[in-house]
Amino acid sequence: MQRKVFVSFRFNDGNLYKEKLCKKLSMSNNLIDCSEDEDRSMMQPATIKNYLYRKLSQTSVTIIIITPEAVEHKKNWYGQVDDWMYDEIRYSLEDRQNNRTNGLIALYTPEAEKLLITHDYKDNTIAVADVENLFRKNMMNIKKEYKHNQREGIYDSDYDSYCSLIPFDSFMNNPEKYINIAEEKRDRINEYTIKCRLDNNIYYF
Repeated sequence: MQRKVFVSFRFNDGNLYKEKLCKKLSMSNNLIDCSEDEDRSMMQPATIKNYLYRKLSQTSVTIIIITPEAVEHKKNWYGQVDDWMYDEIRYSLEDRQNNRTNGLIALYTPEAEKLLITHDYKDNTIAVADVENLFRKNMMNIKKEYKHNQREGIYDSDYDSYCSLIPFDSFMNNPEKYINIAEEKRDRINEYTIKCRLDNNIYYF
């Protein structure tokens, strides 16, 4: 069965990674890239929302490319989030009429790793910085009764976060594996606490 994916990225430092990813997706008969390249700079917020709703309604998984400029959401002078990537992620996470919540995958580039990841080689684990980004707010969010890794404070990298955080190159080696896992979690979304916004504590599940 063919799966359609949406790619969210920061153009300034992520466009080359996006092109590399989309080329890889195009090589698979089972994956269809539904990324967008529409110029939204002159669109009103309601127009952007409707545009993204239409695009996302065609897809089942959203892939976020985390480059250094995309580690945290951009904010305006008033401290409010003002970021296209934020809109793309939060609309991907909404469950609304004619559009289920998408599966979510975050791919971090080598340049972004030092901003996100701390390795503990003794325990063979990693710690992920608590950055201001919706992908991070949807990690380690499995409900306790469904947790795969039973160790306190340790989470299974594939199944204990609704948003999987994966090195870019690892994903490129086997994209279908990670997309399959994202779709599997999408079908079990009731096992996760999903956060759709940074600015409040409203949860949708």
